[in-house]
Order: sequence, then C-alpha cells, then structure tokens
Amino acid sequence: MADNNKELETVLNILKNWAFELNRCAGKNEDEAKSFWDRLSRDNAVLREFAYYYDNRDFLCELKIGRYTIADILVWQMDHFRAHMDRSDSANRYDKDKLLLSTFTALLDMHENPESIMKEFEEETGIDISAGWYTH
Repeated sequence: MADNNKELETVLNILKNWAFELNRCAGKNEDEAKSFWDRLSRDNAVLREFAYYYDNRDFLCELKIGRYTIADILVWQMDHFRAHMDRSDSANRYDKDKLLLSTFTALLDMHENPESIMKEFEEETGIDISAGWYTH
C-alpha cells in the first residue's frame, strides 16, 4: 500500500511540474499556474485527461460533458485562435502551449459549470457571423 501511495505521489509531482511548465510556456505567472494546478488536482476526471495527454500527446476523450469532449473544446479554442490571427495581434498564431492550456482550462470550466459554459460554447464560434455556426 505504501508503494502505491509513493508511486501516486511521484506521478502527481510529474504532472504538477508539467502543469507549471505549460503555464510558464503559455506566459502565465506562478500564481496562475498554482491556481490551474489546484483546480486540476481536485478534478479527477480532468486530471485523467491531462495525464493521458502528458503520456500520449493525444486526447483520451473519456470525459463527456453533454455531448462534448476535450477534442471538441480544442476545435472551439482553435476557432477563437484563428479569429485572433485575423487581427493585428498575431502573437497567438503559433502558441500551442497557450492553446493547450486554454483547452484544459475550458474543460475544467465546463466540468465545474456545464450549463453556462456549454451555452457559451454553442453560441461563440470565434468567427464573425451573427447567428452562430455557419451551415449551408
């Protein structure tokens, strides 16, 4: 039992260090990194997604909130990043760390408060049209 606890502690420290490094690479400060880790470490489902991404550099997509997984959130985040690319501020153009961090943060937000975040998710497309997603 003690060996299992030691192994879990080691894994959590690795994930914590990576969470702090991801925040640093995304331009966040130490307090923001701590806040992110505190939220992440309290949410086992999102932490599992985060750990899977760390190990595989791919999304597990096991956690579903409504009909959405982290892959859906990533696509939504990419639409917002593309909208930023169309503006004069192109600093976000190749910021994969910031995109990944914002995707996991949005998953935490959605898991904590699904109704309001899903509403935002469905209404804000990141593209300049007034009626939501463009469909033919």
